[in-house]
Amino acid sequence: KEASGIEIGDNLLSFGKAKAAGKIKTALPYVQSVRIGIKLPDTVNIEIKELDVVYAIKDAVEQWWLMTSDGRVVDKADLIAAGDYTQVLGVKLMTPVAGQQAIAHEEQAPPMDTTQSDSLATLPPVVTANDRLQTALSILQYMEECSIIGEAAYVDVTELGDIEVQYGTRFLVKLGDTTQLLYKVKCMNSAINGKDETNILKEYDSGVLDISFTIKEDQVIYQPSEE
Repeated sequence: KEASGIEIGDNLLSFGKAKAAGKIKTALPYVQSVRIGIKLPDTVNIEIKELDVVYAIKDAVEQWWLMTSDGRVVDKADLIAAGDYTQVLGVKLMTPVAGQQAIAHEEQAPPMDTTQSDSLATLPPVVTANDRLQTALSILQYMEECSIIGEAAYVDVTELGDIEVQYGTRFLVKLGDTTQLLYKVKCMNSAINGKDETNILKEYDSGVLDISFTIKEDQVIYQPSEE
């Protein structure tokens, strides 16, 4: 009740349900969704669904935070708590606030040498921290879509041309660049968790899965761990 801002005596005919729901989600970051129903003359029903899945990410001063796959900051976390969640590596947040949308912290780029004008045209496009954050969020959403929740130890977007996922303790998965990410995550899930008898991986296998499609198009390359 307090989080919604509803007071005894409020006019329910002109009551703003969307505004009250927004206040609840801001005040209670662990809330995923809010449904508010009004029953005249004097009853307000509030249904709340709490978050099931969150991920850990650092801010610019190395503090861990929990965040949803749509980029909403949930709460602070200590090092031990952060270890219980899939961690996002390769990007940090700028002054995160619980209940608000995550903003990527942009590292200060080194000054560009403008004297080498001939080489400027060949420079690769600038990759921003926001690019890395949005890529990480997309991968988390795709894993949720494939029902891979809590299986990955981390998602590393340090290099958007060489994205990596540590799947539990068994597999380092190389996703390559940002192209076909949903398809690549589906291939990862199928290769590791597929029930097909022709599946190349067994329950005891571990090693590197290359799903970058740079070696061979549309093929998962498995390199077993050295014993």
